[in-house]
Amino acid sequence: MHCPSCGAETTLEQKFCRGCGMDLETVSKLVAAHSSPETLKLEKSLTIKANRQRMYQTFKWGMTCFILGMAALATTKTLSLDKAFNLGPLLLLFLGMGIMSYGLLAAMRDHASSSRKLSGSGSTSKLPETEITKELPAARLPVPVASITERTTQLIAVEKVGTPRE
Repeated sequence: MHCPSCGAETTLEQKFCRGCGMDLETVSKLVAAHSSPETLKLEKSLTIKANRQRMYQTFKWGMTCFILGMAALATTKTLSLDKAFNLGPLLLLFLGMGIMSYGLLAAMRDHASSSRKLSGSGSTSKLPETEITKELPAARLPVPVASITERTTQLIAVEKVGTPRE
């Protein structure tokens, strides 16, 4: 799908265009309503495949950092190097764990958001039909709000009428 405003390449899941900021939610609903179910299934399978591939790539890089960190840590322990040399391998270990965790969590987040959005934008959901008229709505008259002074004046008038002053 392309953005109707700037022509940038977008997906059905995007709410806003990354190029110009246009709201794409109604456009994607219209496209989904007029698309065939086979096209939607194909696009869903392609996004799942791309998410899975990105997860494997980040997991592979994280595992590589983790293995390098373990090898460097074993080397520094075997050679009985100073404790300051242990910091580099430890950083590699934590970096590898962080990259692997990010890859897994990002894939889970993307899968959950894409399945939720694509299932809600099926061909059965339609935009609500609006009634088109050339008449303006009836004029609404503002309700007058009583001020504090008016209420005080009313209370004083009741007091003067109700009870005599001595």
